[in-house]
Amino acid sequence: MTTGRRAFEEMIKDRIVQHTCGKICSLQVELASDRVIIHGRASSYYLKQLALQGVRKALGIDSKTEIELNVEVSSQP
Repeated sequence: MTTGRRAFEEMIKDRIVQHTCGKICSLQVELASDRVIIHGRASSYYLKQLALQGVRKALGIDSKTEIELNVEVSSQP
């Protein structure tokens, strides 16, 4: 993996953390050729939505990149 790619993944992850106040557990960001894949766990659908907003802001308004949001919502810690 290139350093630029890793830095972009970290930037997206940081944006998600900012939007969710760090409340997405086991957060992982992966860049595939044509999409961004987000993994993690949230305690509410609201936090999941905030994570999505963070990704969209990181990618930019005009981005055509597909977002795969694999964030499990569970009230379990």
